[in-house]
Amino acid sequence: MINIGKSDIIYLMHVHIISFTQAGVSLSERICCDSSVFIHDTNLSDWVKSHFCSGNALVFIGAAGIAVRAIAPFVRDKTTDPAVLVIDEKGRFVIPILSGHIGGANELARKIALAIGAVPVITTASDVNNLTAIDEFASKNNLAINDMKLAKDFAAKRLSVNAGDTRQKPCFTVSVYIKNDILSLIPKCVVLGIGCKKGKSAGELENFVKETLKMHKIDYRSLESINSVNQKKDEKAIILLANSFELPFVTFSAEELNQIPQKVSHSDFVEKTLGTDNVCERSVFKAGASELIVPKTAKDGMTLAIGIKKIDLKIPDELKTFLI
Repeated sequence: MINIGKSDIIYLMHVHIISFTQAGVSLSERICCDSSVFIHDTNLSDWVKSHFCSGNALVFIGAAGIAVRAIAPFVRDKTTDPAVLVIDEKGRFVIPILSGHIGGANELARKIALAIGAVPVITTASDVNNLTAIDEFASKNNLAINDMKLAKDFAAKRLSVNAGDTRQKPCFTVSVYIKNDILSLIPKCVVLGIGCKKGKSAGELENFVKETLKMHKIDYRSLESINSVNQKKDEKAIILLANSFELPFVTFSAEELNQIPQKVSHSDFVEKTLGTDNVCERSVFKAGASELIVPKTAKDGMTLAIGIKKIDLKIPDELKTFLI
């Protein structure tokens, strides 16, 4: 949260601000960021190093050259680099210099500029041409991009179409399935239901999941959560699986699983042991899936089901033209 003045509150991403002059300090106080520092109180390189990988935006109040040199050793990839902005000490211009779309620097620049009465200096081609950038749309809607090269090609072709060249119309799709020949935006709406015998190794379970995803051509970036029954909440293999995929691991009681209205396959042994006749399929539905895309699959004491949630994705009309 950034506070502008006494009554105007703007909700934004977490922001770290560094200033280099007393005028810069005054401006940072107007922005009122909790993580605002003055260069005399900290080492610039150490400050950048400590915050660059935090996932938060970095704002430099001072010369753009200082910011460029400071962040240069840490810049890696546009899909993971944070938003970085520069504001002159008089608050006349707000300039996003890194991660304008995916990191949200352009949007942040506009909001800060509006709040302090500055001019946002946006230089990305899509913004200059008043077009919704496909990577910014994806970022705002928590959609993964299957291939950044395809995203770059899409943007280039779209700019050509905007200029009147219709020879190569770009296209994209929204899908949880693996696409290699077309730009695909991947929604996080796939849930896994997992069951396994006690003591199964993490490697066995992870290989089983990856093999099943590959067999059904499901992109792993569409995964939203891993789910099971309460009795498995301390199962090391499932916990490590969730950590490996960086997903939440959610468990439900047998009573909760038994309440789902959908029809699932039945196992007398599982019901006798755990109080519910099917862990993987029931947990998928309990997690909010509207349908199964992979029914119960078993291998060496492990079971897996995959479901998909309905999503409400509002695609701008200007992008719908290219959706297939």
